[in-house]
Amino acid sequence: MELRRGLWKTCRVIASETRLKMLWYLFAEGELTVMECSQFMRLSPSNTSFQLKMLRECGLVISRREKMEVFCRAEANSAVEFAPEVLEALRRCHELGVSFKTLIRHATAFTHERRIEILRALRGRSLSALALRDATGMSSSAFCRHLDKLIRRGYVRNLDRSCRIGIPANTLGRTLLKLAT
Repeated sequence: MELRRGLWKTCRVIASETRLKMLWYLFAEGELTVMECSQFMRLSPSNTSFQLKMLRECGLVISRREKMEVFCRAEANSAVEFAPEVLEALRRCHELGVSFKTLIRHATAFTHERRIEILRALRGRSLSALALRDATGMSSSAFCRHLDKLIRRGYVRNLDRSCRIGIPANTLGRTLLKLAT
């Protein structure tokens, strides 16, 4: 349960072009001060600190203080169970040049706990839409809204009146699906 809750919160954090750009900069440059990151991103130091704090809280960035400066780097916090897998997938996407738009599209498939519930209900089987709705206990309107988003992003396939898990084409998508189910 905690993993799922943490996963959708992490996906909300990475579904931001600003935070992805920060991670990409940290991947490229290694360890940086908050001020260096602020200058590169053209954000105020307080906004930069806030964005880095969000990345740190989901285990994707670690920081250390040295006198008056705070240094940050993209490194998984081992206290967050799924952070190493998510960070490695993001690093691989960085190396492959996957667009932020694509990454945000994949991350937003997992930004609500109910979408993760749908995927978990489909794990290892196919179900009719009605059986899937019953398995999740969602209202019809909520179920349709969340299922539609998963279908549009390719995580659920509707074949022969049965819903099945789809296999995403990118590293981040495959990693998030594995962690969700």
